[in-house]
Amino acid sequence: MTPTTRRVTRDPRRLAHRFVRLATDRATVAVFAALAAVWAVGFVGVVPREIWVVDYPALVAAFFFDTLAANEFGVRETAVFYPALAVFGYLQAMVFVAAGRVLRTRLVGVGERRESGKRVESGERK
Repeated sequence: MTPTTRRVTRDPRRLAHRFVRLATDRATVAVFAALAAVWAVGFVGVVPREIWVVDYPALVAAFFFDTLAANEFGVRETAVFYPALAVFGYLQAMVFVAAGRVLRTRLVGVGERRESGKRVESGERK
């Protein structure tokens, strides 16, 4: 890898563009909707609240910031919780989608390799 290509991969504009593209991707919105549905069915009581285990990172962050706002700044309880839950839930959905993409590209398939956008078995030739 040349110094020029290393510099290009660290370009903040490129990183910001990737972040925006990930944030506005349909897969991110779908995962966020699924996480919100899991939280809602656990909250209403349709399924046990143990289903919230997939929402724990967002719930922990929302509880933390709600407690911080109430204790340090005198903000009314739960005034910060639901907006923080939405923000951190969306960030969690972005992390899920990004991790899925990384795993999909890293683990194309055992014994397979990518050639010109098509999957080819390792023993085959075009």
